[in-house]
Amino acid sequence: MGEYVDFKALKAVAAVGAVAARYGVELHRVNASHERGRCPLPSHPAGDEKESFSVNGEKQVWICHSAPCAKGREGKKGGDVIELVAAMERCTLREAGVKLGGWFSVAAQPPPAVEQPVGESEPAPLASRVEVAGDMAGNGYGIYAPLCVWIEGQLKSDSLEPFERISFERVLAKAKTLTKG
Repeated sequence: MGEYVDFKALKAVAAVGAVAARYGVELHRVNASHERGRCPLPSHPAGDEKESFSVNGEKQVWICHSAPCAKGREGKKGGDVIELVAAMERCTLREAGVKLGGWFSVAAQPPPAVEQPVGESEPAPLASRVEVAGDMAGNGYGIYAPLCVWIEGQLKSDSLEPFERISFERVLAKAKTLTKG
């Protein structure tokens, strides 16, 4: 699977202006939080010398105001420091995160342990969970039964946001569809 990338730590350490400078962008201050320069992105049209690339130092984001440049990136106008590296290197966000980690000495480490909520018991051993899943297979969800049973429990809650309820219902419908084939 590769090394873990802590995106939050990277964003805290890697300033978008510093990364833009690493790619040769000379930024000029526009106001207290914004700087401008020529766009370094590979999708930017050749010969366009306008200073269409902006960096907001307070929010740690960038944008290129050139429509042809955004079109070359499937309509994406800007993003954070990780998205800048991904666009420049034409790589995935994860690959960009690994690269940034090397540049800014953010050590790769294992993902943080998931803590068990207070008052809840440890999860059942895998063997017993598989048996339970087999017992629930008769409910039409097949191998997705444990997940679907959990989702059904969540749907009984009145505290769900509408988008959460819709998402859960779609997952249940998809699980039923997948187990029919």
